[in-house]
Amino acid sequence: MRIKNLFRNSFFSMLSQFALLILGFFSQRAMNLYMGAELVGMNGVISNVINILSVTELGISTAIVYHLYGALARKDEAEIASLMNLYRKAYHVFAVLVFAAGMAVLPFIHLFMKNNSYSLSYIRVLYAMWLVRTVLSYLLTYRKSLLIADQKEYIASITGLILNVVSYLAIILLVTWEQNYLLALGIGTVTEVVLNIWISWYVEQKYPFLRQRRKEKSTSSLTKRIVRDLKSLFISRISEKMLYCTDNLIISGFIGVGTVGRYANYCMITQAISNILTILANTIQPTVGDYFTEKNRQRNYEILRQLTFGFFCIASVVSVGLFSLITPFVRDIWLGPSYELGWGITVFCIVVLLVRIMGLPLSLVMGVTGLFEKEKNVGASSALLNLIVSLALVKPYGMAGVLLGTLLSYLLQILYRYIIYFRDFLEMPGEALRYAQDIGEYLAVIAGEVLLMQKIVPLIYGAGGMLLFCVCFLLCIAIPLLLDLVIFGRGWRLQSIVTMVKGMRKA
Repeated sequence: MRIKNLFRNSFFSMLSQFALLILGFFSQRAMNLYMGAELVGMNGVISNVINILSVTELGISTAIVYHLYGALARKDEAEIASLMNLYRKAYHVFAVLVFAAGMAVLPFIHLFMKNNSYSLSYIRVLYAMWLVRTVLSYLLTYRKSLLIADQKEYIASITGLILNVVSYLAIILLVTWEQNYLLALGIGTVTEVVLNIWISWYVEQKYPFLRQRRKEKSTSSLTKRIVRDLKSLFISRISEKMLYCTDNLIISGFIGVGTVGRYANYCMITQAISNILTILANTIQPTVGDYFTEKNRQRNYEILRQLTFGFFCIASVVSVGLFSLITPFVRDIWLGPSYELGWGITVFCIVVLLVRIMGLPLSLVMGVTGLFEKEKNVGASSALLNLIVSLALVKPYGMAGVLLGTLLSYLLQILYRYIIYFRDFLEMPGEALRYAQDIGEYLAVIAGEVLLMQKIVPLIYGAGGMLLFCVCFLLCIAIPLLLDLVIFGRGWRLQSIVTMVKGMRKA
């Protein structure tokens, strides 16, 4: 049943992401062509501001879901109810805090948007609508976490898919025909509220003891454990927000909100790929956690190498495809020449994504080691590095300086986790060099494949067109995978992936 739920959850999560990607392309196109890149940029800036305000959540969702796993396994209804009651009260408090902080920022929100032609009233109404949507989500979505902890995440994924379809269709239709984005945002908000109310009702029917134990309080020992976890998670949460949410604010504040809009189009592509691969990593993580309970250091080291090779194969296809086709896609297929970013910025966007993909295996295994205390340090250090470098280089180098700060931050994260994993968890510093050699080989192969396809794709694509683009797209998948097979097919690396998949099927 566990494996059935695992694959069902991953299937619907992937389906939701692919639907989000496809509909997102059409809605982003409508936003750019009918409302302008400025509005797209404004959305990005407002989203970042609200995400930073949401840091008051403290990471309590992560801490409580972690404790829900054990309570659900033991079928301890009293503890489950007490955790959910604590969760509800905390989220109601957070909703008030976020709303108060958001209203305090409201008079100054336009200061984050340089070279913006929209009226002050429009900017404030747009920001207020996003703020209300966020606050309502705090009040209504906490019960979704119980479904996730109980391996019924597919239910939340299905409702999320419905929400995305309605929201994006509203944007596509109303922006295209009426140029009314605020109405589309309102429809999306109402849809989200209705779906969240339905999830709350479903959870109450599925777990009737929640209603019967609505006043159940958590024990002092459980509360202390949650508070202890929050101390480690809080710094990580702040650092994560600062790392992910400052780029758009710096670009908008120093360069212009229109530039954020054009950058958001490229980010939409790279972020969609990153989201899909993160879902894949989350799907694999429970199985990896089972292996790690055996306390076999050599086996844990081999698992990391297996995972890294698997993500390398994905990274090779992604890197070749993006380096060869992202500019023709934006320029010729999706939006138009005016939305194209320069080659240097495009390279930075792709390299940042490549580093994130190659860092996923280390992030995945660190998530099952229990080294939360050490993880908070890497988050704080990388966020601070990103902020310092971005602010120092944005004026002399523009967007390239900001992206360089992001790239260096991700590299620092990988290096930090690499040291912690091999020194403190595996206690195998000798094998660390072998793993670094693996990474070097993979990056060299990716670079060679990218250079090869940079010669092949222009010869085929020529004057352009959808048919030739699709041919190039298929080649960008087939050729890197074929080369990976030729280079590594006879070695331990490819065979280890087969072994890992077989192990997952037996889990």
